[in-house]
Amino acid sequence: MSIPRILRLGLRQFAAGMLSVLTLGILNRVMKIELGLNLTLVSLVIGAHYFAAVVAIPFGHRSDRHPWRGYHRTPYIALGTALTALTTALAPLVAFFLARQGGSLVAAAVGVGLFLLMGAGMYVAGTAYLSLITDLTVEEERSKVVAMTWAMMMVGILTGVFLSVRVMKDYSPERLVTLFLVMAGLVVGLTTLGVWGQERPRAPHPSEKALTLKQALRLLTISQQTRFFFAFLFGGIFFLFVQQMALEPFGGDVFGLSVKETTLFNAYQMVGVLLGMGMTGGWLVKRLGKKAATGVGAVVSAIAFALLAVASVGSYLPLVRPAIFVTGLGMGVFTVGGLALMMDLTVKEQVGLFMGAWTLAQALANGLASVGGGILHDAGLALLGAEAGAYALVFLVEAGGLLGIIVLLLQVDVAKFRTEVAKLSWHFLAEAA
Repeated sequence: MSIPRILRLGLRQFAAGMLSVLTLGILNRVMKIELGLNLTLVSLVIGAHYFAAVVAIPFGHRSDRHPWRGYHRTPYIALGTALTALTTALAPLVAFFLARQGGSLVAAAVGVGLFLLMGAGMYVAGTAYLSLITDLTVEEERSKVVAMTWAMMMVGILTGVFLSVRVMKDYSPERLVTLFLVMAGLVVGLTTLGVWGQERPRAPHPSEKALTLKQALRLLTISQQTRFFFAFLFGGIFFLFVQQMALEPFGGDVFGLSVKETTLFNAYQMVGVLLGMGMTGGWLVKRLGKKAATGVGAVVSAIAFALLAVASVGSYLPLVRPAIFVTGLGMGVFTVGGLALMMDLTVKEQVGLFMGAWTLAQALANGLASVGGGILHDAGLALLGAEAGAYALVFLVEAGGLLGIIVLLLQVDVAKFRTEVAKLSWHFLAEAA
């Protein structure tokens, strides 16, 4: 793929990055600090969108077998993007409703419902998008394509940070609503510009090579290599992102920082992510291989989270920003190595299926991490009686977990995966015949 084509494809990720700042960097902070809602409730409502990822496998499988006018991925990207934009526009209104109702059960159910719909849109579009990238690339160029498109996501996050800081310099409900409406329009416009014309129409995969959804689900559960990688990916994402709902509140609760200052945490982290992605896509994967590079990212992130725990307990603000930068560095290395490895762990006839499975692993991990971060914080606060200790507990759990999941990574083997999947697919098809 040419660089201009990769950059255009990355516009969808640019938009996704901007959107993530609004939900995980602005709305969570406003709901916790300005609207006075409990962090566990905030985590449950916003984090609900991750659990909609159960749609990833059936829709990924459907995109393999049921194209629209020869297009396997583009229609699903369009459908998911439209739903994402609609729910984005409604999100701040639901947050205000939740606050007015005092976090009542009915209001919480409405909030969870909205974010489940948002998640469904995101994961239908996201699974098809990952499948499209896999369709368009060969193994040798995937680390470069992943690095460039996900770097655009990080640039989108940085852009979202600075746009949010500008609009939300002085918080008001009107400013929050305006920000989300603008973002909804940008998601639709940038995704259309990025994806339109990238896919060439083609016929469905030959029926004799296509598993039914029931067979596909059996394949995912029986394959040992699939289980290893699913568990590794789940663990890696979980322990990387337990802090995502707590990082900005951490700055406010422990150090008394403003909305503007805590929103800039995203900027420090994303600069590190961009550097890590550039290093990994440029030379680290070529030097170490995809699996080893992914392990390096996990170790670097673990060290950084341990430093954040020290900063929290010691109330040492000068350590916070450098440690956040290093968490981003580790995330960047982990992301490029892990996603390139993930794309290799597919087979031609079932790209959407496996992208759906890996998307589900990431989303469930993200969802449990969001909820888990809030629960860990509140449990730590009840146990230790201090905000500093509660946030330190969150960071230490992340550090230990990231070191532990390396054991699973060592079991993953691309060649064994493909041999195993080929044998199981042949067995299921022969059994059905």
